[in-house]
Amino acid sequence: MFPELKFSEAEIRRLLNSATPEAIQNSLAKAKCNYFDLLNLISPAAMEFLPQMREKAQACRRRYYGKTVTIYAPLYISNSCVNACKYCDFSIRHKYERKILTLDEIRQEADAVRAMNIDSLLIVAGEDPIRMSVDFLCEVGSMLKEKFSYLSLEIAPQEEDNYRKLFEAGFEGLTLFQETYNQELYKELHPVGPKRVYDFRVWSQLRAGKAGMRNLGMAFLLGLDEWRLEAASLGAHAIYLQKHCYESKVQFAFPRITATDGGFQPAHPVGDDELELMMLAFRIAFPECGMTISTRECPEFRDRMVQLCADNMSAASRVTPGGYALLADEDVGQFTLNDSRSVEEVENAIRRNGQEVIRKYWDRAL
Repeated sequence: MFPELKFSEAEIRRLLNSATPEAIQNSLAKAKCNYFDLLNLISPAAMEFLPQMREKAQACRRRYYGKTVTIYAPLYISNSCVNACKYCDFSIRHKYERKILTLDEIRQEADAVRAMNIDSLLIVAGEDPIRMSVDFLCEVGSMLKEKFSYLSLEIAPQEEDNYRKLFEAGFEGLTLFQETYNQELYKELHPVGPKRVYDFRVWSQLRAGKAGMRNLGMAFLLGLDEWRLEAASLGAHAIYLQKHCYESKVQFAFPRITATDGGFQPAHPVGDDELELMMLAFRIAFPECGMTISTRECPEFRDRMVQLCADNMSAASRVTPGGYALLADEDVGQFTLNDSRSVEEVENAIRRNGQEVIRKYWDRAL
């Protein structure tokens, strides 16, 4: 469980399993939910309230985000990794030729993304602190901040000083998946590499927030452990960050494990209704927070979720270094994409649903 959560796993289970229909109705009727309301809304009993939760979540979404949907693209600049995560194709134990893009190659990739009319970019790199140094990432940020209105990072956890350097170089957001909040399971799934240190990873968003990062993206990998327990920890983690990094915005993602070349099978697969329930609950409990819907999901599910609760989605994603312009067909992707639509197709779907596409995250002010 999240280290600052004041309840044991047994206590969280008891609270989840004891939620009554009356308690769920009371939570849905509240103008402002607390942590216990979140537990009610992700409880097994809440599955019977999906129609009411859809209505409440959509009202919360419209209150804070209107009919807008922000689109972005991830740009993978390296698949070199020194960790041996059992569920990831970037694992050091998988033998294939790794690819680290040069600055010139990153520029070509970025130009290809920009040509698709994308203005928000997520830079993603495998966790290799020597070959993917902070100084190199700062060069990337300095180069790309002239091309995009918003840059964010999904990289190996850093010390606060390094996050500050990256922020000053042009990166304004951080996304980092805890993978699992179950500390024993975390050790089992990360047998080799610096990622094995649970505490350093779990406090990454806190360090990034103190360093000035405006957006703090957080998630766990759905399928590694029981999703309700993980969601209880995610909610507690978010509340902690809101208290200690109040100048930053918390942004949730809910990535399900998809098929990989390594053949990893999740022990606790999450169904569509369960994923929807969780996303609706987090929108209701955290109405002002951002929410991203992954390309791991199929187009129909993504389109529905941006109407009900999510406000942010990627378009035309590639999860291999060089996937946009260099056509590096032999590179290994980090996970399987289930939505391969072009930017135009994603935007047309958004508009057909009566929503507006937002490409520019914000303007930088002097």
